[in-house]
Amino acid sequence: MAARLFGLIFLLIAAGAAWWGIWEPLQAAQAQEPDVRYRIAVFVLVPFAAVFGLFFLIFGSSVPYRDAARQSLTRAGWVLVLLAATGSGVGFWWFKARFDALGYGHSGASPSRQQIIDPASIPRPPKVS
Repeated sequence: MAARLFGLIFLLIAAGAAWWGIWEPLQAAQAQEPDVRYRIAVFVLVPFAAVFGLFFLIFGSSVPYRDAARQSLTRAGWVLVLLAATGSGVGFWWFKARFDALGYGHSGASPSRQQIIDPASIPRPPKVS
């Protein structure tokens, strides 16, 4: 029962961190606000908390994810770590692609303004004979 409660707590942590660290910066970037910041650590915290939270909520303590005697992960533990790491990488890649598409180069950057240069206004180099 305690493991399922921890699972619920982990899911609440994941939801709160996703809202604060991913959703709010993305909404600010879509509104073209200057100086939008995000933290890379959120992209590690959210997937790990979500994956382990779901695992504990569904299975409780019935499926061992670690071997306490050997201080190592079991196969189930390695699958959870692999899922969370994949979610972390894919989530950051998706977020970074959206952030770049909105004109922000990095965290804390202002959106880039596209300048349209009229080719006619660029002087031609002098002819050398």
